[in-house]
This record gives sequence, C-alpha cells and structure tokens, in this order.
Amino acid sequence: MPNVIVRSTLWRVGLFTVLLLVAVVSMFSQANAEGPGTPPPLATLVPPTLVPPPPPPTAPPPFTQSAIAGIKANNVLRVGILYNIGRFSTLTSTGDVDGFEADIAQAIADDWGVKLEFHQVTRQNALNLLLSGQIDLLMGQVVLSRDAQAMVDYSDPLFMNKQVALVNSDSGLKELKDLVGKSVGVVMGSPSEAAFNSWMQGNNLQSNVKRYLMLDDAIRALINKEVDAVVGDRWELDQRVNGVVQGVSLLNGVFRTDPYAIAMRRYDDNLRTLVDRTLQRLVQSNRFDPIYDLWFPKDLMPVEDRIAPRVWKDLDTDSRAVADFATDIVMPEQPVIAKITAKQPLRVAGLGAPPDATGKPPVLEAFNQALINEMARRWGVQVQSVPNSYGNAEDVLASGQADLAVGIEPHWSKVDRVDFVSIYAQHAYRLMTPFGTTVIKKFDDLFATNRQIGYFDDDPAALDLVKKLADKYKINPDSIKGIALKSDQGSLQVLGDRTANFVFGDSLRLLPIAQANPTAAQMVDGDYGPAKPIAFAVPRNDADFRVLVDVTLQDMYRDGTYQNLWKANFGLGDPLSMVVWPGSSTLFGIKTSN
Repeated sequence: MPNVIVRSTLWRVGLFTVLLLVAVVSMFSQANAEGPGTPPPLATLVPPTLVPPPPPPTAPPPFTQSAIAGIKANNVLRVGILYNIGRFSTLTSTGDVDGFEADIAQAIADDWGVKLEFHQVTRQNALNLLLSGQIDLLMGQVVLSRDAQAMVDYSDPLFMNKQVALVNSDSGLKELKDLVGKSVGVVMGSPSEAAFNSWMQGNNLQSNVKRYLMLDDAIRALINKEVDAVVGDRWELDQRVNGVVQGVSLLNGVFRTDPYAIAMRRYDDNLRTLVDRTLQRLVQSNRFDPIYDLWFPKDLMPVEDRIAPRVWKDLDTDSRAVADFATDIVMPEQPVIAKITAKQPLRVAGLGAPPDATGKPPVLEAFNQALINEMARRWGVQVQSVPNSYGNAEDVLASGQADLAVGIEPHWSKVDRVDFVSIYAQHAYRLMTPFGTTVIKKFDDLFATNRQIGYFDDDPAALDLVKKLADKYKINPDSIKGIALKSDQGSLQVLGDRTANFVFGDSLRLLPIAQANPTAAQMVDGDYGPAKPIAFAVPRNDADFRVLVDVTLQDMYRDGTYQNLWKANFGLGDPLSMVVWPGSSTLFGIKTSN
C-alpha cells in the first residue's frame, strides 16, 4: 500500500527521515556570470540504480460510480502525489507534504469540506493506483498529454512548465537557434530529450547530442565545458542549480511547454466537472494567486507565465455542495468518433444567425462557420447544419439532435447536460464614439467632460457596469446620464448629434455598427468588465470527441490556421493564446494536423 499522510490534522504516526536538497533561495538569473573562481561541485547523491521504464498500466476494472461516491461516504479526498519534486510537492522533515500542487490539493479539500489524504506514488505505479480506484485524483507534475487520453481525464491546466536550455553565461549563446552545431547534454529517455529532438527536427537543425544517465552528470559536464548546453525541465534545473552553481543562465526561448493538470479516471465526468468548478472557485475567490505567490513569486516567475482556469458564467449561483453531485456514470449513446470514422455528416447546432447591421452574417457566425469547416476538412467529413438551431444550440445538442454546438458561452446554470470545450473567442463591453473624436479614448476620460452615455435598453447590465466603472475611476455615478437606445440606428443618432459621449455595449453588437458606418462611428480600444468566453459544446461525457475537438483546435492554432481564420472572419481584438498539449496529432485514428 502507498504511504499515506492525513494532512487535515496534526496527527502523525512514526518518524520520517528525509534527505533534504540544497534550499532554493532565488532562481538563477538570465545573466549570472559574475561569480568568480571555479563553481562549487553539485550536491549530488550516489547515482541510483536505473529503474526500468514504467510498465504499461493494467486494464482498469469497469466502474459504474464516480469517485465522488467514495468521497461522500468517507468524507476523505485521496490524492496520489510524488513526494520529491521540489516546489510542487515535497515531503518535509515534519511529515507534511508541501508545495504548489500540495497546497492546491488542500484548497480543493477545504472547498469540499472533506479531509485530505496524500498517498505517495511513483512514476511507475501512479497510473495503476488511479485506474484501480485506490486514489481519487493524481497530481504532481502530471502532464496534460494527448497520448494518455484513452486512459484518463484531466482537469483544466493549472501550471505551464517549460523545457529549456542551460548554458554557461560566458558562452556567448543567447537563443535556442545558437545551439546549431553545438554539443548539447540531455538525460536519456527524458521528456527534455524528446522535446529537444522534436524542436531541432521541426526546424531542420542539427547539433551534437550527448546523453547522460542523470541530470547532475549533464550539469557537471556543462560546468567542465564538456558540453555547450544542457536541456532540461525548467524547475528541475532550478532545483539543481539555484544557490549551488554560479555563472550559468537560461537561453531565451522554449523547446516545448508542458501543461500540468489533475488526472482522474476516464469517463468520471461528474468528478471532472466538480474539480474544474472548484478550480474556478479558487480563482474567483482569490485563493489561487496566493498559492502561486508563495511557491513561484513574481520575481521568479513573471505573472504572464502563469496560467489559471477561466471562470465561467453563473459560477456565483452554483451553490451545490459535494453531496449534491451525482455519482452515476453516464455514457454517450452514440459516440461521435464512431460517426466520424464512418464518414457520416457532422451535425452542427448554432449556425444560421440573421444578418447584422452590415447586412452580412455576423462576425461570430462567419468565424464559427470557418472553424467548423476547417475541423470537418481535417476529419474528412461533411458539415450538416441543424436548421432553426441558432439561439438554442445547447438545447438542440442536449436533446441528441446535434453532434456539436458552436457559439456557446460556458456557464454553470444548466450543468450536466453537455460538456463545454475549447474556448476559441471572447467578447466584452467596449466604447463606440463618433468617428474622428479624440476626446474619449478610455472610460476615465469622462472625468473631464460631459457624462452622457448611450446603452441598449435590452442590455441593462451595461448601465450597471457603467456605474461601477464610474465609482472605480472616482466619478460621481449620479452625474452619469444613461440614454436608453432601442436600435442600432439610435446609437448612430446619439453619436451624430452629440447627445451621448459614447455608446457602451457588447463588442459583438458594436463592431458591425462601426463597420457599416465607418464615417459616423469608431470602436475604442480596451475591454471593460470580465471577458465572456465563447466555446464549443459536445455531448455529455463523450470524452473521446471532447478531446478530438480540443486537440484539433490546438493544432489549428499551432500551424497558424486559427489565427488566419480569426483575422479573416472575426477581427475583434487579437487571436486568443492557446495551451497546446504535447503528443500525437492523430487521435482515435483521426488526423488533427494540417
């Protein structure tokens, strides 16, 4: 049985003997060559006996109940986690498990009101312990990989790791491409070796690769100038080098990003939904950032390198406790992958929006159609638009009349009917001003001018947000006059006669008006209020199809197709950045790459 720690109490059994590595004080800088003399030797233990690669996991026994059932019955969340991965999770001398992911696990258990049990796992047994049901969740540098999707489901990513190159600061090397023709050390069989080889091959470059049994061996070779660089995991290098080795720095650039997530058994959609909702609650309640600040402070990891789950609409109104979540396993009656493999048409709900102010299909409609057509092309199927499904796409999908829905805003008001996947666009409140005006460039410019604002009367939330923004920018909310507009033409009228300083509305509504009347109105840069995500929806717990949609969009992003379709068909702000999971571009026998 794996070692277990009950973190929610102070009770401890026995004594724990821990070998502590050198404490991490501050990450080595990008240019740290000022250390004089010969760098000290690495604090290296005797090389361990090589372990064989992890055996293939045994076939998981069939299960008919979510792991939530056991959590409810025992009031305990069992999390499998590694005990020796530095800032992420490490067994301390007091018998605790501390680290970024350990703290997230504790925050999840606290949110659920249950006790937390940490179960020690290894790289060799972790997956089998999860699939056999001995643990509920698997954490600890779990890479959200395409290649394991047939066995496990993942939460939204919660951390982005990087495969990078370490060099001597006096080497003159600055970027990854400078490694061409150089001698590069890698740990044999490691993810870093795979990432480096893939990057070099993808760029048609070559270097002299030297393979080592241990990372410490490779770093020692770098110090002794036997290799020009060492490729490794960003934070494993930090653990080995920080405060120990001087005169080294990281090259600019990344060979591969590896998103970390929480793993659970395949098809446990109830648990996956619960975990994702909890991560969003941690973000919204400001419990997520302090964990980042503690283990990866801003001077060590820039804020822009952090990732966090995006919060969906109506999270505040979802008051369900763990006891309220269902425990049954609901499988799709007709998996969509089988239909695609059989070359049946892909039934899509949500297309068919009426023309906008320009008389053309709305920008989101054009973008939706372009994305779906490209996905279907890669899958080798035809698109069949479900008639009369615009405006009620989610209901049509939930009823089984469609395979995929587009233009959906993920939300928590009607959960457990469909699964939301792949946020591909967003919209927010924006300002529209008279064409050519330079007085109003942002909301707080109202501080020194009249305060008459147009808003559409079918969107009263816009006026509420205006009042909140006024308070934020120290403008008396009572001094703002809201002018209710009943039509698009009304917005042009109040701008034309200067009745209003600007019109405040949803960007998807304002953009067509400005495009159709370029000499009368203009959009002002800058979003206000939280951005509203737009995603696809797929049949509930059709896990394979959900992953296929995700990975196909990622590959469209990776090869630039998504960005080109955005610019040609949407053009509202910049294309979104996406997390690309490592692994194959052929899933379930279907190709996702171009």
